[in-house]
Amino acid sequence: MPIITLIPGLICIIVMMRQKTQGAFLNVFLPALLLIPVDFYLRIPGLPPLNIVEATLVPLGIGMIFTDLPRWRFSRVDLWVLFFVFTTGYTEYRAGSTSASMLTYFVSITTGLFPYMAGRLLIEQTGLRTKTVKRIVELVFFAAIFSMYEYVRKSNPYQWFWGHFYPGQWAGWITQIRWGFGRVAGPYSQSELAGMVFFSALILAIWLQYRRYPGQAPIRPRPLKNPRLVVFVLALILGMTQARGPWLGAIVALAVASIGCARIPKRRAFILLVLGIVVGIPAYFAAKEYSSGKRVDYGSEKETAQYRAQLLDNYLPIAEAGGAWGWGALGFPRVNGQISIDNEYLFSYLAHGYLGVIALILAISDSILKLTWMGFKTRSPRERHFVFSLLGVIAGIAFTITTVFLGSQTYELLFLFLGWAQSVRPLSRVAVLQQKLEAPVTLEETLGMRIYT
Repeated sequence: MPIITLIPGLICIIVMMRQKTQGAFLNVFLPALLLIPVDFYLRIPGLPPLNIVEATLVPLGIGMIFTDLPRWRFSRVDLWVLFFVFTTGYTEYRAGSTSASMLTYFVSITTGLFPYMAGRLLIEQTGLRTKTVKRIVELVFFAAIFSMYEYVRKSNPYQWFWGHFYPGQWAGWITQIRWGFGRVAGPYSQSELAGMVFFSALILAIWLQYRRYPGQAPIRPRPLKNPRLVVFVLALILGMTQARGPWLGAIVALAVASIGCARIPKRRAFILLVLGIVVGIPAYFAAKEYSSGKRVDYGSEKETAQYRAQLLDNYLPIAEAGGAWGWGALGFPRVNGQISIDNEYLFSYLAHGYLGVIALILAISDSILKLTWMGFKTRSPRERHFVFSLLGVIAGIAFTITTVFLGSQTYELLFLFLGWAQSVRPLSRVAVLQQKLEAPVTLEETLGMRIYT
């Protein structure tokens, strides 16, 4: 029954006709992205394989082009994202595979460019920030509840359930065992990828439930029911992934997000910077020592750390030999049986050349710099907390993908967050007043004041 893949796409079209692209984004795309595995495909001869998330993104992307594109405001990151998407397909074309190039462009546009456009056009400019954050948190919380089964029973319920609709298809993912328990992957394919989704939702949930800021009345009503339970479950499920890379990424994200709710943000940032240097440098050398030596005891924590350390030694020379455009995603030679490239920057360097990896790094670093500048500039404590929370999510993912590839739903999420970062603007004076006062600002007070553009 792979034909069911088309159903969310049809629903997306119907919702766009009634609730515009914003409704389709909130009510179709986000549920499909965060609740359904992307490992099962509808295959039609002559067309690219299509999963459920891509089936929703195709009509959503077309809808944004026709209805929302006039609101676009240029930023440098647009160039980096467009160039990165270009490199993904062009490298395959240079490798001599036109069909692979076309397939790669389809995947890169639908899972990279369209989510980036959604972040740019459908959240801040339409006043959907809180609704979007709440929807992401609630969906990931819901996914986490059912994912706990995997921790105890060592079997993924999402892969089992959706596999019934796609007979003969197997994504190749199995539940890994560590310390006697299953490493939770949920609908996100693999535990490290799940960890990035879970800590992203955790950071956003902390911002959503935070109610008391210096000099402001408590936020009413509560955006979340039982906020402590939601935060606890998201933190618990992150632990159940048993994925050290996302754990470290979560620490980075929490540290950065905490700057936003500090009484003196610059002082908090300076303390964290000093602490990061004092702790980070010895930790780096300790990790380097830990991962040295010959790989033994395959599958253990030490062996997986050694695997990642040896990736750089084995593949950097190959990446350098690939030159500006790289080898293509499947074209570079494999070394010493290291088939999985568990470092997204290294994979981009290998597949798309140094131009591709530079474009990816610029898109991430430029977004981080913009949000940092915006966070220190804004005068509203809640706005500042949100900006640093979004910054923390992006920084946490950017750190984590030094230890894992960017795959499944994390690809769409990263580009969604990058687009979201470009659309954040300083709050108008009206919005600042609304956050300081319990009563809403009157219409007369809004006259002549700039709002989001």
